[in-house]
Amino acid sequence: MLSFVLDLRSAPVGGAVVPAVLTQGKPTLDQLQRCTDIVFLVHGFNVDRADGAAELGAFGQRLTAVGDAGAAVAVLWPGDSAIGPLSYPFETNKADDSAVELATFIGEQLPQSPRVSFVGHSLGCRVVMETVRQLWIKNVPVSQVCLMAAAIDNDSLGVEVEYQRAALFASRTGVLYSPSDRVLKDAYPIGNLVSAFLHAAATTDAALGYSGPRPGSGAATPAQVQAVGIPSADNVDHGDYLPNPAGVFNGSQASAARFANAMLAGTAPLVYT
Repeated sequence: MLSFVLDLRSAPVGGAVVPAVLTQGKPTLDQLQRCTDIVFLVHGFNVDRADGAAELGAFGQRLTAVGDAGAAVAVLWPGDSAIGPLSYPFETNKADDSAVELATFIGEQLPQSPRVSFVGHSLGCRVVMETVRQLWIKNVPVSQVCLMAAAIDNDSLGVEVEYQRAALFASRTGVLYSPSDRVLKDAYPIGNLVSAFLHAAATTDAALGYSGPRPGSGAATPAQVQAVGIPSADNVDHGDYLPNPAGVFNGSQASAARFANAMLAGTAPLVYT
């Protein structure tokens, strides 16, 4: 399996969304265009360029289900700011803009039509689901979608104006959530309420990565969505999915990698071990 870094950032910290480019050096775009199985890994909110590349690179090395003819692509997007967590309500626009650029790259730069899958964490799950929606428009097939600690509304996979079409389009969407996630329990409702107000959007104020999928008014979660709740006794918090920037995994992060690898392998039913 080859490892790549796809950069959508104009700056190491914060900055704007720019067209996707592979980082300089090897492996090259030509090598990526020969891969038959590609998984795109997307970090969450408040992660700078260096940490995103390190965390996703280490996580990707554990996704052995991709195989020798495959690739793990770390997607770096500017969901952070010099002012830190206070920027959260303004980062949803960047998430959506990043998705457009990522979908454009996939649609235009991968003529071999590989098996395309995604793994997202936190607000990166918004990037993932919006990318899948864009690929639905482009009619580019999507295989497995793994959402971990998703910082999107808990009914969004069943709402047509949000991500229902994307969830119907992908072969399978796995949701890994934890009722012990203090960030999604306490901070998400506040930050998302402000974001919804700024964008004149509706919100349930409850995160998918905290409660798992919930049907909304007139909403139906597609059958392709498979949710796995982590036991409360495991005390898995928001940072217990991706490794630290040094590439070191704790037990929960190793379990998240096993879950993502099982998804990519097509394992059913999905379990968290």
